[in-house]
Amino acid sequence: MEHALSLVDTHVHLYADTFDADRDAVVARAKAAGVTTMILPAVDLASIDASLALADRHDGVYAMAGLHPTYVQDSPPDALAAVQAALADPKVVAVGETGLDYYWSREHVALQQSSLREHARLAVLHGLPIVLHIRDQKGSEACAEDVVRILRETREAVPGGDALHGVFHCFGGPPWLAAEALDLGFHVGLGGTLTFKNAGVPDAIAGVPLDRIVLETDGPYLAPVPHRGTRNEPAYVALVAARLAEVLGMPVAAVAEATTANARALFGLG
Repeated sequence: MEHALSLVDTHVHLYADTFDADRDAVVARAKAAGVTTMILPAVDLASIDASLALADRHDGVYAMAGLHPTYVQDSPPDALAAVQAALADPKVVAVGETGLDYYWSREHVALQQSSLREHARLAVLHGLPIVLHIRDQKGSEACAEDVVRILRETREAVPGGDALHGVFHCFGGPPWLAAEALDLGFHVGLGGTLTFKNAGVPDAIAGVPLDRIVLETDGPYLAPVPHRGTRNEPAYVALVAARLAEVLGMPVAAVAEATTANARALFGLG
């Protein structure tokens, strides 16, 4: 019997080796939970290939092409050319995940910023959304500030740059970032951290309209309550929808319908 809700997991690393033993069962559980569509972010060239293979294997699975900021320093010199080539595949529906990550180290900041600029240019060139990873060191907002600056520079410098759009993935602030994301024409991606008691995500999205929100899991990472600390999987996006419904004071069916429509429009899924 068809599930009452139709949901989209806009960000799940389904190729991760933690799914190797039961990947088909994970997909089946997602479908049973109403997750009709899963979009797989790439982190390196191998994950682009793995995502495309899974998109060929499973209906409703789509890929992204991009280099995660913490993988950029280990990528081959022709990596961005390979990303651009992959964007021609009809199963690739976004550029990403890209962005900036200053959490682990500031050693490769210039390289990360150069990579983000090129990913943003490719997103404009191919008319695709860009999916952004932003992670700062505790107490710092430099990473978020630099992402916004680079996006604005791209909109000014690249022909057609005002069409740049996409998702601030795993959104959680800082407090000023939601207004910047909305002004740039971006959506915010909400996942398991929305369910964490002290993560502050409900406050961070205050004022964000429902038509600018998409749902995600980031599986196998950041499982929502009550599964926090275990492997995350796309079926759990239903828990994110339920929590968002509580935050907004809306029926979960209305949240599911709206966020699914948002995702399908954003990623060009019809």
